[in-house]
Amino acid sequence: MMRSGHAGSYLYWSERRVAEVASDNGIKLDGQPNWTLKAALQGIGVEVGNGNRGDLTRREKAGKIEKHIGAQAASALDKPPPARFAKGAGQIHIARFLGGPERDKGAMFHIRTTSSAGQHIDLVLFGSMDNFPGRILRPADAPEAGWFSSAWHAVAELLESRGTRNTSQWDDPEQLSVEALNIALNQGSTGTEEEHEDRPWTRGYTLAHTDDSEWFTQIYTDVLLTESRWHLSGNMLGAQRIIVGAPVWIRTASPTSLIRYARLPDRPAGGTRRRRLPFLR
Repeated sequence: MMRSGHAGSYLYWSERRVAEVASDNGIKLDGQPNWTLKAALQGIGVEVGNGNRGDLTRREKAGKIEKHIGAQAASALDKPPPARFAKGAGQIHIARFLGGPERDKGAMFHIRTTSSAGQHIDLVLFGSMDNFPGRILRPADAPEAGWFSSAWHAVAELLESRGTRNTSQWDDPEQLSVEALNIALNQGSTGTEEEHEDRPWTRGYTLAHTDDSEWFTQIYTDVLLTESRWHLSGNMLGAQRIIVGAPVWIRTASPTSLIRYARLPDRPAGGTRRRRLPFLR
């Protein structure tokens, strides 16, 4: 993880979620007062400019939130579910997600990590393409091709209700979490898993991945899979805990951390061909 003060840039920043997290947790994100020097008969005095507060930078806002919530978020993955926030660092895979609350500009993120006890944890996060500063990634960079899950409406309901409502056929938290992970790992496939193994850019809807990146996320659902219930295989093998939520921000160490798939060979051709992703039990 990047140490405080080290150079970096925000690949993803949700101003709305930053404001909501701050408001919900009593964190003041007001700017600093502008101090001005003013001559007086008794000498030089200091005056605070009313209403002229400088805006906080993204880094300053993030610092205030992490100071208030940071310890809770940092330890979330080492404690039993449920967690409200989590943070960490590492590799993040980025793709499009169609049909959710953001409709044609939805973004999806997958992070695979392990707890200090060795538990495998998958985070599936949903956000908006509008939150990439400078529009560094665009919807047009991800061809609409390959497998597409019909469970998008169930995931959309989960996101819109922030994990409080589920009226779909995937009617319990474990089912829906497994389906969300299935979308993150298999959406856009056009052949066997072996054909796409370690080459996510060969699937449709995929955008990029980034290494050495810090992330801070808000959590909607957090489940431990019942081992006797699930017989997962392929790239879902070993999944134990699945967290579904929304990224608040993602910060990269350098511009070279981001690998854009639009620039790589073996990209699938455009043209929508939506078929149901297999639901793995």
